[in-house]
Amino acid sequence: MSHRAIPMKQKQPFSDHPLREEPGFSLVEFLLSTMILLVVASAVFAMLSQTQRAASYQAEVQAVMDNARTAMDTVERVIRQAGNDPRQTGVVGLEITGSTRLRVRADLTGSAASSGNPDKGDPDGDIGDAGEDVEIRYNATDRSIELAPGGGTGQAIANYISAFSMQYFDANGAATNVGANVRKVRVTLTASSTLRDPQTRQIFGMQQSSDIQLVNRQ
Repeated sequence: MSHRAIPMKQKQPFSDHPLREEPGFSLVEFLLSTMILLVVASAVFAMLSQTQRAASYQAEVQAVMDNARTAMDTVERVIRQAGNDPRQTGVVGLEITGSTRLRVRADLTGSAASSGNPDKGDPDGDIGDAGEDVEIRYNATDRSIELAPGGGTGQAIANYISAFSMQYFDANGAATNVGANVRKVRVTLTASSTLRDPQTRQIFGMQQSSDIQLVNRQ
């Protein structure tokens, strides 16, 4: 029985075609991409920073306006009460210390002391109850207006106040520094921000002035 040899295919050790390179980035392409990414990121961060500064500035501008309004409203209310003395006990309504300090006295409440509420009720003939003897003062260091009960430690009622002054006039409109003769107090205040406008680099400021007529006899 004869056997026929089956020819075997010889394997080619190497292909005639060059190896295909795997797709990817070269070093130059990688560096270029990184530079572009850094430029874009810097622009985005700069825009976000600008937006944040603008938002902070706008928030402070609103705070400045709110504080100016609160300061003027509070000072007006306190001064208008000066000299209130329905029981005729001789309350001296105003004690002038200067253009930025004014002590205001008034008999406003206290008749409910017997029921356990010394700061409630009608005027009781003294000025020992809350809010009846207070000093209005300007704190230039803290840029604030303070109310100091009995002329003692002050409590800030408004911040962002860069200037504050009071002028005193008698019944004829002449300037006076005698508390008993005062019939009008002119209050002027300036409120300003600490931050600058990100675009104009200007500080926001506003000024208010009010003439307060005293209706209570000194």
